[in-house]
Amino acid sequence: MSTLPRILVCDDTPAKRYVLTSWLRRAGYTVIETVSVAEAMDALSREQFDLAVLDVHLPDGSGLDITRSIKGDPLTSSTPVIHVSAIAIETHDRVLGLDQGGDAYLVDPIEPEEMLSTVRALLRSSGARRNAEELATRTSRLNRAAVRLHLATTMPRLAEAAAWAAAEVTDAATAVLIRHEQTALWAAAGAGGETSGTVLDEDRADALLAAAQRPPVRSAVLPWSDVLPVAAGDEWALWPVFGAGAQLGFIAVPRTHLTEAVEGLVERLAQLTSVAVDNLLALEREHQTAMLLQRSLLPAVLPQPSGLSIAARYRASQRHAEVGGDFFDAFNIHDDCLLVIGDVQGHSLEAAVVMAELRYSLRAYAYDGYTPAEVLDRVDTLLERNDAELIATACIARVSADRRSLEIVSGGHLPLLICRDGETSYVETPGTLLGVGIAHQPQTIGLRPGDRLVLVTDGLVERRGELIEKGLERLADAVRAGVDLTTEGLAQELAMLGGASDDDVAILVVDVTV
Repeated sequence: MSTLPRILVCDDTPAKRYVLTSWLRRAGYTVIETVSVAEAMDALSREQFDLAVLDVHLPDGSGLDITRSIKGDPLTSSTPVIHVSAIAIETHDRVLGLDQGGDAYLVDPIEPEEMLSTVRALLRSSGARRNAEELATRTSRLNRAAVRLHLATTMPRLAEAAAWAAAEVTDAATAVLIRHEQTALWAAAGAGGETSGTVLDEDRADALLAAAQRPPVRSAVLPWSDVLPVAAGDEWALWPVFGAGAQLGFIAVPRTHLTEAVEGLVERLAQLTSVAVDNLLALEREHQTAMLLQRSLLPAVLPQPSGLSIAARYRASQRHAEVGGDFFDAFNIHDDCLLVIGDVQGHSLEAAVVMAELRYSLRAYAYDGYTPAEVLDRVDTLLERNDAELIATACIARVSADRRSLEIVSGGHLPLLICRDGETSYVETPGTLLGVGIAHQPQTIGLRPGDRLVLVTDGLVERRGELIEKGLERLADAVRAGVDLTTEGLAQELAMLGGASDDDVAILVVDVTV
C-alpha cells in the first residue's frame, strides 16, 4: 500500500512558508513545517522524508548546513534537496548551493508550476535511485540465500533455509512447505530472520498443497493460523517448489509485501529451492546406494562362539554419499576367535575396494595358519605394493580357546578398551600404519570371565578442534555407564555417542562370558 511522499519545508518567513506548503499540500504531498536549522535537524532525526525544501538564510544558521547533514548521512544521502532564496540570488550563490549537495536552486519569486515540476522531477529521480538500491540489496540477499540453500544437508534444514531466504528477500514473514517422502515439512520465518519448523499431518499438508496447485504468484487464503507466521486471513502469493519432476511444496509470501521487482526475486528463489531439493534428493539416493554397497562389504552375521558374546555396529558418515573404508570382522580359527577392526583412509569407491581387499586378505591369511602379527605383516606388504598412496590402520585381537588370554597386534589403530569389574583401561599396543613396511609385534594380556572388550574406529572419538584424548575419555565413560547393558545394547548406545559424525564409525563389543 503506497503512502504520500513526505516533504520537509524549512523557512522562517511565515507568508513564504505558507505559500510553499499550500502548493505542496494541494499537489497531494504530506508536509512538515519547520522554521529553523534546529527544528529541521530535530525533524530529520525523528522522521524520514522523501524531499526537503530549505531556505538558504535562517535565523540560527543556513539551509546549507542542513543540506550537508542530509547528504553526509548514508541513511538520508539520497534525499533530494531544493534550496529557495529571495536574497542569495547571484550565480555564485546558486553554484555554492548546488556544490554543497543541493539538487535544485530556486530564486524568488517562484512560480507554482516551476516549484511543483521541480519537486516531481526530483522525486522521480530519487525514487528510481532508491528502487535500484533496494533491488540491489535484495538481490545480494538472494545470492547469500542461495549459498545457504545449497549447504542444507537435510530436507528440514532446506525448508527452514528457504523460509529464511524468502523473509530476507521480502522483509516479511514467510512460510515454506516441502513434502519429503511421507512427511510434510513446514517452516516459517519472521521478518527478523528467526525460523521455526514443524511437521504437518497429512490432511493439513494436502489442503495446503491443493492451494498451490495453480499457476505461480496467485492469491490464496491459507488455513490454520497456528502454523502460519501471520494471521490466517491474510492473502498470500504462492510459488511452487518442484523436486524429481513433481510439485513438492511452495513458498508463501503475504501479498501486501510484494512489488513487481520482489515478485521476480521470489520467483528466482523458488527456482533455486527446486534445484536444491533436486540436488538433495539425488544426494539421498546416492547415500542410500552407498550404504547398501558398504553393508554388502561387511559381515552379514557375526559368530557367537562358546564363551563369548559379540555385537557390532556400523554407522555411516552423515556428510558423504561415497562409501567409506571402516570395517569390522569376527571369525573362528579352530577354537580361537579373531576380532578385527580397521580403517582405510578416505570416502571413495577406491577406499571401499581396498577395505574389502584387506578384510578378505586378513581372513585368508588367518585361515592359512599365520599368527595375527604375521597376518598384519602380509597385509602391510599387500597394501604397500598395490595401493601405495592409501594408508590404513587395523587391529587384530585373538581370543584363546580357553578364553583366558588375548593376543593383540595393532597396525597404528586406536587402542583396545577393556572393561573389568566396572573399571575401564586402554591396552596400549605399539604398531605402525599399514603400508609402510615395518614389522608388527604382538602383545598378550590375560582375560577373566566378565571382561568386556571394545574396539572402535576413529570416527567415534575424533572431533574437530578437540584432542583425541577427550574422545577416548568420552568413550571410556560411556562404556562404564553401560556396564549393565548387553553387548547389543552397548553397541547401539556407542553408535549414537556424540551424534552425527563427519566420519564413518565401526564398533565391536565382545563379552567374555566363561
